[in-house]
Amino acid sequence: GIERVGLVDTPYVNQVVTYNGRFLSYPIEIYLHGENIFLKVDELPRGWRGNKLLYNLLKYFKSKGVEEIISVGGLTKNLQEGPHDTVRVVYNKYWRNKLPLREAPRNLRIYGPLATVLMYSEILRIPAISILAFSEEGIIDPIAVSNSIYTINDLFGYEISTDELLEAANEINRMIKELGEYPEKGGKNIYT
Repeated sequence: GIERVGLVDTPYVNQVVTYNGRFLSYPIEIYLHGENIFLKVDELPRGWRGNKLLYNLLKYFKSKGVEEIISVGGLTKNLQEGPHDTVRVVYNKYWRNKLPLREAPRNLRIYGPLATVLMYSEILRIPAISILAFSEEGIIDPIAVSNSIYTINDLFGYEISTDELLEAANEINRMIKELGEYPEKGGKNIYT
């Protein structure tokens, strides 16, 4: 259902591609599903270059008729209130329909590209929401990403698969378990 229709090329992004065994993934990709555009950002230039890139992308999307922006980010697990508390949400002032989700805590500071998207969507008067999934710190957390996707699927009627994310979570858990067992198997020459 979701088809990659474009790549964003800029001299300010490190030209890194990732091969996942079937296809290549690029730093910034554009996907299409029906009339919906998805922007996947794996790497963004730091500072004013990244800000300008995001601003120009949002401005371009608005000129093409994009009516709202849904972004996804992470939220530290120390704010989580139990295992069923998986996501929170923040809205900009132009988002009209409040959703049946708990809002993020007051005075929560949002940084990086997610903050930039929220700020520029406000400046450009594009309704925007950000779904923040509770995630493990210091690692890419596929369970958190899948929780965001479940929420988007449920609220907006998409059918985005999370199978690859769940496989990645299982692989990460397996690797962590193996690392925990390694010292017991004779890893005496490891320095930390």
